Amino acid sequence: RHALVCDRKHRCGLLHRLDVPSSGLILVAKTYSAYYQLQLQLRIGRISRDYIILCHGWVAPRLQQIAARVDTIQGRQSHAIISTSGRPCCSWLKVL
Repeated sequence: RHALVCDRKHRCGLLHRLDVPSSGLILVAKTYSAYYQLQLQLRIGRISRDYIILCHGWVAPRLQQIAARVDTIQGRQSHAIISTSGRPCCSWLKVL
């Protein structure tokens, strides 16, 4: 039914593990067309993520930008750090 699921050359449709240090959601394609489209979007940085978080304390009720260069430290458990050599990352925060 979904030939891609059995195709080891294309990693059975598995494209990427998103946000490894946090949730580790897995991006999977069901068709070859979706696989190549998602692969392209990953390479050019077009995949966006939306999160809902619970925060303890007070946060200003305005739209805020959080911009930093983030690098991944590999080890037994990889984690992200702010570093001048990291990838530019940008997040927007809005109180609901």
